[in-house]
Amino acid sequence: MQTNPYFADVIVPLALQGMLTYSIPETLELKEGDLVLVPLGQRKQMTALVYRIHQNPPPSGKTKPIIQIQGPGIANPQTLKFWSWIWTYYMCNPGEVISAALPGRIKLHSESLAVFSPLAKKNFSALENTAEQQIMASLREAGQMKLADIQKRFPTNFNRVIRKLIDNEFVILKESVHEPDPQFFYEVIQAKENWEEVMDKILSGKRAPKQQEAAVKLYDLLQNTQQPHHLKETMRNLGISRTIIKELVKKGLIEIHEIERGRLLENTQTENVYPLSEAQQKALSSIREGFKNQRVQFLHGVTSSGKTEIYSHLIKETINQGKQCLLLLPEIALTTQLIGRIRKFFGEKVAVYHSRVTEKERSDVWESVRQNLEGASIVIGARSAIFLPFHDLGLVIVDEEHDGSYKQTDPAPRYQGRDAAIVLAKLFQANILLGSATPALETFHNCIEKRYDYIPLTERYQQIKLPNIELVDFGWERKKKLVREDFSLYLLEGIKQELEKKRQVIIFHNRRGYAPITQCRDCGETPMCINCDISLTYHKHSHSMRCHLCGYREQVEGACTKCGSMDLQMRGAGTEKIVDQLQEFFPDVSIDRLDWDSTRKKDSFEQVIERFELGETDILVGTQMVTKGLDFKHVGLVGIIHADLMMNIPEIRATERTYQLSMQVAGRAGRFGEQGKVIIQTYQPDSAVIQAVASGRQKSFYQSELAERKDFSYPPYSKMIRVCMRHRDWNVLQHTANSFRPVLEHEPYLSMLGPEPPLISRAKNQYRMDILIKLNKDSNYPKLKKRLQILTQHFFAQKPHNQVRIYFDVDPM
Repeated sequence: MQTNPYFADVIVPLALQGMLTYSIPETLELKEGDLVLVPLGQRKQMTALVYRIHQNPPPSGKTKPIIQIQGPGIANPQTLKFWSWIWTYYMCNPGEVISAALPGRIKLHSESLAVFSPLAKKNFSALENTAEQQIMASLREAGQMKLADIQKRFPTNFNRVIRKLIDNEFVILKESVHEPDPQFFYEVIQAKENWEEVMDKILSGKRAPKQQEAAVKLYDLLQNTQQPHHLKETMRNLGISRTIIKELVKKGLIEIHEIERGRLLENTQTENVYPLSEAQQKALSSIREGFKNQRVQFLHGVTSSGKTEIYSHLIKETINQGKQCLLLLPEIALTTQLIGRIRKFFGEKVAVYHSRVTEKERSDVWESVRQNLEGASIVIGARSAIFLPFHDLGLVIVDEEHDGSYKQTDPAPRYQGRDAAIVLAKLFQANILLGSATPALETFHNCIEKRYDYIPLTERYQQIKLPNIELVDFGWERKKKLVREDFSLYLLEGIKQELEKKRQVIIFHNRRGYAPITQCRDCGETPMCINCDISLTYHKHSHSMRCHLCGYREQVEGACTKCGSMDLQMRGAGTEKIVDQLQEFFPDVSIDRLDWDSTRKKDSFEQVIERFELGETDILVGTQMVTKGLDFKHVGLVGIIHADLMMNIPEIRATERTYQLSMQVAGRAGRFGEQGKVIIQTYQPDSAVIQAVASGRQKSFYQSELAERKDFSYPPYSKMIRVCMRHRDWNVLQHTANSFRPVLEHEPYLSMLGPEPPLISRAKNQYRMDILIKLNKDSNYPKLKKRLQILTQHFFAQKPHNQVRIYFDVDPM
C-alpha cells in the first residue's frame, strides 16, 4: 500500500497544458500507465493517463483528487517510453500523442446535462419569452437533456437564455460520464445439427430465390465442418445480406452466437507458408543473421519478387516464440489483399487496425493487444498501429517503407511512421525489417553508410521477366495529331491488343475528379474555394464543384458567376474524365475507378478490387492507390497518362516520388505468365527521372539525387524542421512571421529559408507562413530543438503574436 500524500502527473487527451498534477486518494492503488477519470475545469470529467507517480506537490500546493480508476492501462513501460519519445522528438504536446494513441471508446468525457428543476413546476408561468417557454416545455417532457442537443434545437440567443434559466433555478446543470460497454465479443455463424433436412425444404420451395442462393453458398462453406465461422466475414465473402441470414436462422438452417474477441476459433483452417525460391531463401537467411546483431534490415526486392512470402516465414518464427508481430502498410487500401494472404497462413491470429474499421473494432483490437491475446498475435495496420499497447513485441515489418503515407501531416503528432517503427522495435528489442522495391533516399543512404543491412532480391518470383517500359513523347504525338483526348494512339492500340488477349489494363492518373479547372472563356473567371486559395474541381458523378483541401462544395452553375456567360471551359483531366474517354473508345468493356471518391463507402474499396481480381473489370483507372503493392494475375499493360504532373511540383522530393510511383505502378504489369508492358506518356522523355524509370537504372538515379541533396544540404545530409504559422488575417500573420525570423537569426547552427507562404497560401480559412530550418547532422540536435521550443514559447506568448497559431513539423515531407 502507498503512503500518502502521493501525486500523479497525468496526460489528458488533446489538453494543451502538458501534464497536470492530481492528488491520489488513499482508496486508490494506482500505477504508472493506468487510465483514470479526472476533473477538468469547473465541471468536466475526462479520461487521463497516469504518466508519473511521485510525492512532490505542485508549486501552488492545490490539487484536485483523481475521481476513479477507469480501467487497466498500459502494462509494458516500453509503450510509455515510446509515446514519450514521440512527443519529444516531434515537438508536440503529450495530450496530442495520447489522443492519437487511445481509441475513441476508451477516451471518456463528461457531457453537460440540463435537468428540469422542481422549482420550475411552481413558477412555470413566470417565463418571459417564447424561447424560455419552448426549452422548459421540452425539459418538462424529457426530464433532462444534453446542453448540446438543446442548442441544436434552439440556437437563437442560446447562451443568454440558458444562463438566465440556470440563474433563476429553472434548470439545474450536472455532468454525466457515459461509459460504453466494451463488448469484446464478435458474432460467429454455425450450421445446426439437422441443417441438411432444412436445406432440402428450402431448396424444394418455390419462393425466396435469394434465400435458396444463399443457402447453397453456405452449404458449400459449412458442409465439411460443424465449427463456427466469422459472421461478418462470411457475409462479405459470400455476398449475403444480414436480412437473408436472419431468415435462414428462423428456418433453422444456421445459428448465430458470440465468442470472446481474441479467443481463436478451433476450426480455423490454415495453409503452410509457401516454400521459398532459392533467391528468397538466401534473402531470408541474410535477414536472420542480421537480426542476431539487432540491426535494421532492408529488403530491396523488385516488384513481384515475393517479399510477402519472406514476411510470412519471419512472422511464423516470431509467433512460435510466443511474441507479437506488427506488419505496417502505408495505405488502408493495401490491407484488403494482404490480410487475405496472411490469414491464409495464420487464420484468426491476425488483427486489423486502421482508421476505417469501427471504433468498437479498434477498441477490441487495442484491448486484445494489451492483454496479449492469441487473436492479436499478428497486427496488420496503417501507421497508427504503432501506438498499440504491445505486451511482448518481437517483430516489426514496414512494407513499402518509401511511401509518403507513413508521414502524418494533420493533426499532431506529425510523425514519420517508418522512423517511429524503428524506435518502437529498438525499445522492445524486437527485430525490424523494412521492405520496398523503390527505397526512400534516406533508407538507400543508410544502407550505403552501413547503418542498415542491405538484402537484395533482384528477380521476380518464378523468374518472371520485369515489364518492358516504353516512352511516348506526348508533345511530339500531339503535333503530329496522333492523340485522342488524353491518350496517344499508341497507348490506345496497346490497350486494344491487351483486351483482345483477354488481359486486363491499369491506367494510372494521379488526379481525381473530372476537371481540376473550370474557366469562363469570356472573362477568365475560375471558381475558387471560399476557404482556400485553390480552384474548385468539377466532379461529374455528383455534379458539384469541390475543394480537395477542406471539402467545401457547391453545385455547378450553368453560367459564369462573374459575367453571366454560358461559355465555360473545363481544363485538365481527372480520373472521372479518363474513365469517360476510355468508355467512349472502348464502349463494350467494363471500366472501374479506384480513387478516394470511389472508395468512400464502407467495403467499396474491397468491392472494386474483388471485381478486378475476378476479371469482371477489364480496365482499372486509378490514382496512386493502384500503385501500392496490389497483386493482380492478369494485368498485361499499365499506362501512365501524364507523368509530368508529378515531377513539376516545386519541392525537393518531386523527382524521387515520380520515380517511386512510376516504378511501383509499372510493377503491377505482367506479374504472372507473359511479360507485361508499361507505356508512359510524357512531355519530357529526356528528363533524368523518366529515363531512369525506362532504363531501370535505379542505383545511378539515386546516387545523382543524393549528390544534389548534398550540394544543397537537404536530407539525408541535414535535419529539417518546418515552423508553421497560421492566422485568419494575412497582415497579422505576415507581421508576426517577419518579426520571428530575427529571433532565430542569432542562433548558431541554424540555417533558414523564409518566412514564406507554402504552395497554397490559404487553407481552411487560415493563411499560412512557414520558416524552414535546416540543422547540420553533426550538431546537438536534441539541444537545438529544445532551444527552438523555448524561443518559440517566449515569442508567441507576447501580444500580438499570441493570436497566431504555431506548430512544428519535424522531418517534413
